[in-house]
Amino acid sequence: MRVLITGGAGSCGRYLTVSLLDRGYEVSVIDRDVEPLRSIENSGLTLIQEGVENREAVRSAMEGVDGVLHLAWSFSEDPLETLDGDLRGHIFVLEEAASQGVKHLIYTSTAVVYGKPRYSPIDEIHPLMVEEARKPLYGIAKAAAEKLCLMYGSQRSLPATIIRFWWAFAEDIAGRHLREMLRTAAAGEPLEVPADSGGSFVHMADLVKGVELCLFNPKAYGRTFNFATVYVTWEEVAAMVRDVTGSSSEIRVVAKDQWQGSAFLADPWELSDARGRELLGYSPMSSPEAKALLEAAISNRWRTMEESRRRA
Repeated sequence: MRVLITGGAGSCGRYLTVSLLDRGYEVSVIDRDVEPLRSIENSGLTLIQEGVENREAVRSAMEGVDGVLHLAWSFSEDPLETLDGDLRGHIFVLEEAASQGVKHLIYTSTAVVYGKPRYSPIDEIHPLMVEEARKPLYGIAKAAAEKLCLMYGSQRSLPATIIRFWWAFAEDIAGRHLREMLRTAAAGEPLEVPADSGGSFVHMADLVKGVELCLFNPKAYGRTFNFATVYVTWEEVAAMVRDVTGSSSEIRVVAKDQWQGSAFLADPWELSDARGRELLGYSPMSSPEAKALLEAAISNRWRTMEESRRRA
């Protein structure tokens, strides 16, 4: 079977591409920059260097495709670029998938659509408070993209599934807040973190597992799933940061009503993956293993930062 991955050369897409190839799928990738995949030696891989806002390229890439994993997104904070690029391209993907009779489309959304937690853990029926999101434009656009998927499912008979996750990592981990914590610890300054807060990190292996459990699975059609690996508090993350930097920084846990940092950090971003466990048999790795891998990823990020600093 052939699967098209939009944005397949990105951080998540690369793992999905390799995993599906290993499972024997033929994989086509359409991305503005496919260079990260050039080193893959597999006759089942087809690379198309184009953006999804090019409808002719999307139409051609969709020919003979059984399933679509739609990851492509610019993450622009320009409303016009988001509308004319991301959402326009999103509609092209949906139109061509519906017109060409694709058997299943999986759309990778984000926990940002929840906006601000009203309760914890956050399940898939939590209200989408996108105006209160840490990135409102991103949240609004992704929520609209989700609704379009469901509309094409009901009106154009395109089986669609939406997946949401919070913060993905593998051998490395990105994130401005994490980089700031690493620099603070390295300088020996106190690490301040909000009390009773943290997030559900997802390891890329578990995210891939969740996507593959959904793919061509009728139980997933028309549904939304949260995928997570482990909930980690910011106090735990601070301890990991201190360990990997070899710092003796004090960790100060600040009460929420006294917290002066980013409001995003002060919320408990714990995602419930109960729906995926019940309907799909989703089973992430154990908490101790996941936390060890998270610390290793933070260590690799610190090593990369140090290497960049020495070269500068």
